[in-house]
Amino acid sequence: MAKTQFVYLSENDMPVGTTLPWAIYLRSGELLAPAGFVVMDEVVQRRLLVATPVRAALSHDSNRETVMVDDKPDDKPAAHAHDPLKHLKHNAEGVVLTFKLPSDFEPRNAQVEFYGRVPMQSIIVSSPPLGLGNGQTWQNFEGIPMTVQVIFGRSLCMFKTVLMRYAGLPSGHLFLRYPQDAVTKPFRQALRIDARIPASITMADGYTVPALITNLSGCGCAVATGFVLGAPGTRLKVAFRVKIGEKNRVVTVPCVIRSIKGKLSQQMRYGIEFDEEVDDSVLLTLKSFVYEHLAER
Repeated sequence: MAKTQFVYLSENDMPVGTTLPWAIYLRSGELLAPAGFVVMDEVVQRRLLVATPVRAALSHDSNRETVMVDDKPDDKPAAHAHDPLKHLKHNAEGVVLTFKLPSDFEPRNAQVEFYGRVPMQSIIVSSPPLGLGNGQTWQNFEGIPMTVQVIFGRSLCMFKTVLMRYAGLPSGHLFLRYPQDAVTKPFRQALRIDARIPASITMADGYTVPALITNLSGCGCAVATGFVLGAPGTRLKVAFRVKIGEKNRVVTVPCVIRSIKGKLSQQMRYGIEFDEEVDDSVLLTLKSFVYEHLAER
């Protein structure tokens, strides 16, 4: 097993407002911040120093205290490093955090909002409620490991990270360490957008009920309604209005129920697939609407 010499860092090595010229690590060899990370303020500087960071020893470090770390980490400059999330921007539709607090018997899954990313530095998401009732906040759990799943475009992306920092203002949000690697795999056949489009659902017996389209793609949609539309496999027609290039267009599409969520006492959510025999002009209208909204993000 390779042994590499590292040196401890002090406040003078990481002045506020500077960009790190090298990656810094924990004593375990785990990456703490990549080369190119900006020490933006005194709070960030203090949190880095609390972790007792080290960096790879250089030729002029002969008079500094060194420490041995197993398995030399990757120390590539950020400018040349591979960005595993380069396609993730504000196209994130859903983010799920999986984590386990010290008091938990089982891991938790929490749906959060994606706020943004600082390439090769951090991922910013909303902070989910802890529900501990003892005055603890996410600041008490900085450093906790997490697994992240992000849906964007046609892909599902998964990676491991740790909570770097919690901020309570203007609303609670988490800074997650930027991953060095991520697994991305196909999640759906078509690009999809979030929406709130009033719709009318016509059932097999000709009865029509109101619904709300909550997301839409060129091959299907999700609808929410207080009415029972049927079981998976039930054929329906959905009609709604979209605006493309300042023009309103009414679309009527034959479809079939593929999935159902919710209870009869609550609003039902149906996953609907459009019929394969939908007219080409209708498909073009749907795709144009989706692409126009993606371009506006």
